[in-house]
Amino acid sequence: MEWLGDFFRALPQALQALWRFGDGFYGLAVMLGYAGLALLFVFLALKLRPTRGWLSSIFGIMAATIGFFWGFGILPSAWVYFADGHRELLEGTVIPSALPGAENFYEVFRDSVVMVLTGLGVAGFCLAALAIQRRYPRALVEGEEAGPRTGGYK
Repeated sequence: MEWLGDFFRALPQALQALWRFGDGFYGLAVMLGYAGLALLFVFLALKLRPTRGWLSSIFGIMAATIGFFWGFGILPSAWVYFADGHRELLEGTVIPSALPGAENFYEVFRDSVVMVLTGLGVAGFCLAALAIQRRYPRALVEGEEAGPRTGGYK
């Protein structure tokens, strides 16, 4: 149980290192700016959907692109850089260095966090896409008629 005490003693230092790594308030402002921009694009997509379908789609894709950028690029990369750069602080206190059967547990844990982030990101985007398709089924604009059916390739 000594490991548990070391964990809680090292946690404030790890959080301070994370704050410095993220560049403090500047990094927080950048993250909030991107989140605000994504929310603006979602708002515009929702407002423009009834009258401007293509423009609405473009704003929705722009919001999704910001999410992809952060979810699959920035956050996993930042985690790896943080974990590698602060190994002496994290290893053995916050993250165990070895477990029975896994002598390099620190690397396994670091890479497992990236896998979990990526898996959650893929699942989240798939669920969001399904929810959007269910809420807004494909429909023609009022007054538009369906084109002729070709029956596929012949």
